[in-house]
Amino acid sequence: MKISRRKLFESPSPLQLTTSASELDLSDISNCDKIPVTLHISRSGTTASVDGELTAKSHLQCDRCLESFDRKIRGELKIVVTENPGMATGTADSDIIVFPTGTDKLDISSLLRDAIVLERPMKEVCDEKCKGLCAECGVNLNQSDCGCQDEGFDERWAPLKEIKLAQLEN
Repeated sequence: MKISRRKLFESPSPLQLTTSASELDLSDISNCDKIPVTLHISRSGTTASVDGELTAKSHLQCDRCLESFDRKIRGELKIVVTENPGMATGTADSDIIVFPTGTDKLDISSLLRDAIVLERPMKEVCDEKCKGLCAECGVNLNQSDCGCQDEGFDERWAPLKEIKLAQLEN
């Protein structure tokens, strides 16, 4: 998604835009046609502070039961865009972007993509109470009980259990 210099430094705030999953290179987003993006812009001379938010509907597979489900993912973006190249010199702040001289558009696609990807949990589960699949027969335990017997606790691991309990007591 490219944003023009005029929109960034002259348009009224908030700025309502739309992008697509293909434009952001997000293959598992199901509403590919429109991902709404809202940019709240505060301007001061040649600098614009941008607070953005976008919401995408992601089509996922549960890591426990392997069922497909949809989840809304809301990403946030905070950047400072400046036309002054000297402002970014010597700073360790990675969210300062210098608007390239001689260009009229700034590509923020990678920033929007990162905002969505960073909000995704490491383990995708359809429900916090998801029981997953039976380790013996593979039945989805959310849909039915398989009747497999739990083998119980393997006594070879008993010393580790004692260590954990001892740490909790201290």
